[in-house]
Amino acid sequence: MSPSPLLAGGIAHGPRGPTSYFYMVPMRVRVLGLKVALTVKLMQDELHVVDTLEMPSSDPQYLQDLARFRHWGRSVLIVDVNEFPENISTAAEGLKSITLIPALGLNVHSLLKHQTLVLTLDAVAFLEQRLLWHDRRYSPLYPFSMPYRDLPEPPRAG
Repeated sequence: MSPSPLLAGGIAHGPRGPTSYFYMVPMRVRVLGLKVALTVKLMQDELHVVDTLEMPSSDPQYLQDLARFRHWGRSVLIVDVNEFPENISTAAEGLKSITLIPALGLNVHSLLKHQTLVLTLDAVAFLEQRLLWHDRRYSPLYPFSMPYRDLPEPPRAG
């Protein structure tokens, strides 16, 4: 065997491992995508606003019948700021067509994956405050890569 990898046909400084192509989309682009996806849902009449998520029963069939009666479509994404009531959490647990997600976890992929979006009034107020804050966040004098030192406090329940 040869002492040098170059004499034996090897590569002296070849790749050291798998290359990662991961990158984060800039916050400005993510916020714009969320705004566009919410606008599309509104224009297609697939955005519904409810007062609360209280249900009289924790039966999954009741939740499916409710979605069918209100013409919510084949897949529903329900968004709330506060903790979900126990009845709706238990009912949606075994259903593949209904998904519960907190407002902080709302993303474009989830919006496009589900046919209908159901927001509570608290979630609408939270999203409105956050998205408007991102609009006012930058002035033309500052670069878009500023840190999040000016992030507002989330609204408190109660």
